[in-house]
Amino acid sequence: MTGILAGVPRVWLVAGGGWVGRIVQILAQLIAVRIMTDSLGVEGYSVFAVLASLAGWFALADFGIAVSLQNHISERRVAQQEVDDLILTASLLALAAAVTVSLAAFLLGPWLSSLVLGEFASFSSRERMLAFWGMAFPAIGTALGGVAYKVWFAEHRGYLSNLTPAAGTVLGTLGVWLVARGGTPPLLAWSTFAYYTPLALLPLVTLGAMVLCISRRHRVSWSLARPLLGRAARFWLFGLLAAAVLQVDFIIMAHVLMPDDIVIYSIASRVFGLVFFAYNALLFALWPVCSEAIAAGRWDQVFVLMRRYLMLGTGLIVAAGFGVALVRDTAVELLAPTIDATIPVVVVALLTLYIVVRVWADTFAMVLQSMNDLAIFWIAVPLQAILSIALQWLGARYFGLPGVIVGLIACFLATVAWIFPLRCRHNARIAREI
Repeated sequence: MTGILAGVPRVWLVAGGGWVGRIVQILAQLIAVRIMTDSLGVEGYSVFAVLASLAGWFALADFGIAVSLQNHISERRVAQQEVDDLILTASLLALAAAVTVSLAAFLLGPWLSSLVLGEFASFSSRERMLAFWGMAFPAIGTALGGVAYKVWFAEHRGYLSNLTPAAGTVLGTLGVWLVARGGTPPLLAWSTFAYYTPLALLPLVTLGAMVLCISRRHRVSWSLARPLLGRAARFWLFGLLAAAVLQVDFIIMAHVLMPDDIVIYSIASRVFGLVFFAYNALLFALWPVCSEAIAAGRWDQVFVLMRRYLMLGTGLIVAAGFGVALVRDTAVELLAPTIDATIPVVVVALLTLYIVVRVWADTFAMVLQSMNDLAIFWIAVPLQAILSIALQWLGARYFGLPGVIVGLIACFLATVAWIFPLRCRHNARIAREI
């Protein structure tokens, strides 16, 4: 088996693992949709979908340390230097961050759950708070365990970083099924906790094993804390701004749209996510390759890779759009038979366009991050975040679910879809002149 894999390019090996992992992950998520719409009802699953969007915010609980570590490891690999001291130091810093965020989530949980989930009046404030904690604490653990995932990506073993969350999602779906069978109240909180806990435990166990092994040979190098945290702060602020762009859709819908619309959007976005996540896995695999190529001054190689994979990603998304249009009625009937609705064609078309725009913008964003060039993000992404919130809110108020998606598309086209490519070309031109 090792001999067979040895002939496979690392990028495709990592991406292939990502595709397998994401397919398993999305399929498990869709099965979880059916289980929870049956056990919790449409409104109960709507609450879960909104909480799932908040998990994206808690992914920032490591304060950007994991991404900073990945780029530091890539740079050391180019210089053929060891990385164990980096991993050990970053892990302890991420642990301190996770403890801090956990304390904040505990203290602010009652207020945050009321703020975000207050429109779901059929659930008591206690049920909403417990469900919030059932998502928040495991999500913080997942962010901490994500340090191990970034180590694997930097070592070109990112297929492990995609297969492990897939296993966690399968176990989480099994947990949701067991909770539904048992019927122990509060059902919403237990379902949420059962779904997210395996996603945290698997990477935490992996990271613990890494740290234990390294600690036998190395000690923490606190001199590395400053460079790790300095770069991490920039990544964290960017992640915060990105969350304001990408993780507010369900929060807005929770205050403006009906539960049926939230379920429809959740199903449609997860189906499209099956393909987009596959492309995203490719981007994560390309990240260290681009980091090393840029560090070595090989910009021509970077642009060749980008053109190749942009064409691939666009083709996959368009094909997926046609496929979703054909099976949209069947998808809702299988996954949420308790609602009397279907996925409108206009929603399918808009989501196809949105994901194509994301493929374009995210590819250039990955290249900029791989070389630690975040300066342009401080200009483009804050403006994009403001437009995202405003346009999605206005779109939802006046045009319903399609308006939310139009707002997302517009905030990308107005900002990063053209700013990031210009920045990449500028960096390449400067590098060639040196």
